[in-house]
Amino acid sequence: MNPWDILALEPTGDQLAIRRAYARRLKVTNPEDDPDGFQALRQAYEQALLHARRQVPDASVAEEEAATSEAAPPAVEGPSPAPAEAPPAEAPPPEPTVDEAVVRHVALCNHLGDLLSAPTPADPAALKGALASVLASPALAHIDVQNRTEDWLARLLLSTAPRSDALVPLASAHFRWDAAKAGTQTPLLAAVQKRGRDLAFLAKLRGRDHTYAAAYRLLQVPPNRYSPRLRLSLPDLTKDVRGLITLIRNDYPSLRANFDADVLAAWEAYLAAEPVSAGLAWLLLATPLFLAVYVYLEASLSPEDLAAWPAGFLLIPPLLAAASLAYRLGVRMPARWLRRRWARDAGPAIRLGWAPLSLALIPLALALPPSVGIPVTAAAATLALWWAGLFQMVYANDTSRQAVRILLANSIPLVFWLFWIGPLLPAARVPAFAVAVAGALLATSIGAGLLTRWWYAEIEQPRRRRALAGLALAALLTMGLLFAADTTPGLLPWAVAAVTLVQVLERVPSLALSGEAAKRRYYAIWGTGVVLRVAHTMAGAVDTRDVLLIGGLVLMASVLGMIAYQLKRPQAA
Repeated sequence: MNPWDILALEPTGDQLAIRRAYARRLKVTNPEDDPDGFQALRQAYEQALLHARRQVPDASVAEEEAATSEAAPPAVEGPSPAPAEAPPAEAPPPEPTVDEAVVRHVALCNHLGDLLSAPTPADPAALKGALASVLASPALAHIDVQNRTEDWLARLLLSTAPRSDALVPLASAHFRWDAAKAGTQTPLLAAVQKRGRDLAFLAKLRGRDHTYAAAYRLLQVPPNRYSPRLRLSLPDLTKDVRGLITLIRNDYPSLRANFDADVLAAWEAYLAAEPVSAGLAWLLLATPLFLAVYVYLEASLSPEDLAAWPAGFLLIPPLLAAASLAYRLGVRMPARWLRRRWARDAGPAIRLGWAPLSLALIPLALALPPSVGIPVTAAAATLALWWAGLFQMVYANDTSRQAVRILLANSIPLVFWLFWIGPLLPAARVPAFAVAVAGALLATSIGAGLLTRWWYAEIEQPRRRRALAGLALAALLTMGLLFAADTTPGLLPWAVAAVTLVQVLERVPSLALSGEAAKRRYYAIWGTGVVLRVAHTMAGAVDTRDVLLIGGLVLMASVLGMIAYQLKRPQAA
């Protein structure tokens, strides 16, 4: 094999580059694990050095040959004259031995380590000079010394950050750490490379153009809870600080050493208290003004003049402020309290109790008298939404926006079908039923992260498969109920409720469908709906009761198709 390929180096006459390439490969080639590879590496190294020596002869040999050729007199015939005695020449200073070079090299390394470990930070120029002396040491020409020096220097740079930040690019450029490929570097050198990338990001933060430049400057001092700039700045600086701290924690963890630990702790405590956002602060400040203008218009204008003024729009900011305060006091603050107390250890009945409550709303809206059904359903739906939002926030790591979007999109065919067959339901029970369906769909969307975790992480696969089989049986029974309701009008509301319940129950399991299968299922439902709409409104071939039957059967068939897909793929179920 080509020696240059083994060394991962372009053909060159630079002996120092060949030694460095050999040192890099030697770190990932263990003679005990791969003796043949080590032997091939050693042969490639010797062949490359031989090639370099042939290209560029040793300077001392060339000078000696040149001096000999110049000093040799031309040959003459006859006896040679006796050579004149040359004056004794001074002996050149002896070259340092290997041991002496290593001793000096160790002293240089110790000096650099002392500067970085001193109680007070050393001058950056002195640090760079000490590093330059180490890198220029003749002892680095020996492979073993260079390997040990690279490892020692990498550990020193990582352990003394941020004092050593100015030295990282210099050392990386000298040893070509940045140019090393992922498969030819040790974890230690990979950490140094990561530190270099983190420092490049820090340099951008210190500029004026980065998104988090203002947040970086705020993180240099503890937060001032009463600062108008911090409380009222738009865009919200508190949000930017939270985003920067999250970014550093997840993507640039080594940069925590570049911030004061006490300042970071103070900011994290300030953010954990969930201060009022700048937008809400402005709403609260502006609410008295809007209310004063509204009261003045109501008191000073006649009903005719008041009708020409959109005075009701003045109540929008106060209503938004009231809703934000209700959300903060009713959801965020209790969630923070639960997170500190016991909610992390809460069982499924407490974490997910809102799910059966939201499902129970649907038959409850049909069973209760209309005069009682609307307030009871509205109160129960509000409780289910608050419950789902509260525990979803407690388990913030479970939030899945993609799952929420998919669940909301999957709800659209059901909602359209319900609007379409709404005139067939008893008019007095439609409001309570609409509130119940909206509450169930919204609650399962808000708590999608909790439901997804419970279904896929806490329930074993055999139990999931049995639950899917039970859901398939429910879909088949609902199909029978739809046929029965076609001839028995009294069963019609319960058939609609059964279709809605099965559709809500299949929301989370349907997330396991592949993207292609979900698209085919979705387009098939919509295609059937379009055909029914055309047949109903234009051709008059089907009436609303036919839409009830055919649409309900299509929705149940989609559930059965989803279940069959998952049962055929054990890993999806």
